[in-house]
Amino acid sequence: MTAIPYVAVTVERHQIETLGERLLAEARLAGEALPWTSGAPLDAACTQLAADLGVRLTVIAADGRVLGESTRSSESLENHADRPEVRAALAAGRGQAVRQSATIGVLLLYTAWRETRGDAVRVVRTALPLTAVAENVAHLRRLLVIGLLAAMLLGLATSLVLSRRVLRRIQRLVGFARAVAGGAPAPYLAPERRDDLGVLEAQLAEMAREVTATIAALRVERERLEAILRGMVEGVLVTDLVGRVALMNERARELLGLGAGHDGAGRPLVEVARQPQVSEMLRELAGGETVVSRDLTLEGAERTTLQVNGARLCGPDGQPFGYVLVLHDVTELRRLEVVRRDFVANVSHELRTPLTAIKGYAETLLGPAGDDREARRRFLSVIDRHSERLGRLIDDLLTLSDLELGRTPLRLGTVAVGPAVEDVLQILSETAKRVGVELGARVDPTSPALEADADRFRQVLINLVDNAIKYTPGGGRVSVRAAAARGAEHHGMVEIAVEDTGVGIPAQDLPRLSERFFRVDKGRSRALGGTGLGLAIVKHIVQAHGGELGITSAVGQGTTVRVLWPAAARSRAAAEAAR
Repeated sequence: MTAIPYVAVTVERHQIETLGERLLAEARLAGEALPWTSGAPLDAACTQLAADLGVRLTVIAADGRVLGESTRSSESLENHADRPEVRAALAAGRGQAVRQSATIGVLLLYTAWRETRGDAVRVVRTALPLTAVAENVAHLRRLLVIGLLAAMLLGLATSLVLSRRVLRRIQRLVGFARAVAGGAPAPYLAPERRDDLGVLEAQLAEMAREVTATIAALRVERERLEAILRGMVEGVLVTDLVGRVALMNERARELLGLGAGHDGAGRPLVEVARQPQVSEMLRELAGGETVVSRDLTLEGAERTTLQVNGARLCGPDGQPFGYVLVLHDVTELRRLEVVRRDFVANVSHELRTPLTAIKGYAETLLGPAGDDREARRRFLSVIDRHSERLGRLIDDLLTLSDLELGRTPLRLGTVAVGPAVEDVLQILSETAKRVGVELGARVDPTSPALEADADRFRQVLINLVDNAIKYTPGGGRVSVRAAAARGAEHHGMVEIAVEDTGVGIPAQDLPRLSERFFRVDKGRSRALGGTGLGLAIVKHIVQAHGGELGITSAVGQGTTVRVLWPAAARSRAAAEAAR
């Protein structure tokens, strides 16, 4: 049923496209054959040529006047400048539209071709009724409906025959399952045939015999399993009362750095965890504590912080039979707490500096120094500079907050890399010239366009190029290069790299460059007017577009910032076709 309208629309669209190409070719031939006149002579030529081609033929001037028409006098026709196919032909050289003819009142397919001779321009339009296309589509729809109805009737008849054969056996199985679920003795059940239902009948009969034998054992284990499942959050360790491991899940082995085949069963917990604090927790639980919690730091290739919660496992009689330890990996949580504390300290420091300066100069202006015109002007200039810095800082904080919370919608579109890079270099050319830094760009002509918010993409380029200029001494060079990314893992991406010959960044500082307010050289960064939020904003913009940010640098050898950005779908397909 879904296929009927889909096939009909597809066939109709295909026929219209084919017919449109034919009419366009005929319009081009007609334009070469028709004289460059107007009025009755051109009407006669259009009528004769239209009869040979089997189409309606119209010649229209660039201002919309009808110069010639095959079906009636051109002088009686209104201006055609508002016809969509005419507008498209004048703009792009060719046009096509399907609509009701205002002249003859029939649904027509129009194609228009722009023809020029010297400074003269006219449009040759051909038109053909779509009645044949509609008849073909209606005939195809009738065939599909008939085939669908026949298939439905055949399927229904087959289903009725098969369902009656299977229904009786299924009802027998339902009665058997209901009896077993209700706790009644299982009735006799034997397979009738050696088919899938026969296999099911045999297995159900075997299951009924085993269920009775296993229910008693399951009741004994149920309380223990429920206690373990209640405590299972991430990694889980269960020990007996003397501290030997009885159960350990896979996540616990991963957190403790044990091998995949190492279950630790029967070994003392202190040997498995290799942490004295774990043994202390077990002693506290044995001493009467109900719940014990500790933070453990595991040394290794990466420092891992675990929050370990311990509790006693008690049986129905209230007596403990073991202990359960639940391991939570809180490494990232603790790192975020440190980052939050650093952020609060940094933002307080960044805000305090301009506020202190503003307050100090304002108090000075309120004193006797405010009567001196030159001193007042100098102090007000300092206050204005610090206010501007404070405003930039707050604007960057708000921008970063909106990006993180997704409150800034991206107006995605197709963005050409070359013009965007040229715009950014033009904007920053005066800044670079003032400090003696050379700017350059190498954009691969075959580089596909980007799918991006144009303003956000330019913001990324401006931040990266501006940073490169600030940290490149006079006589250095900053260049931007862009090309399609290489490698199967980056298929469909465009790589944009901003390279400089500046002072470089120490290797230990590279992982923290995109953190808020992080500066390698704090004194110089503030002297250059930076807020410490530029790379954090760049990172969030790139991630919001589905891209990646990477930074490589060496002290004294410059820095390269690489951005992998998704290419626009249409541009990516064109680039692949060109290859």
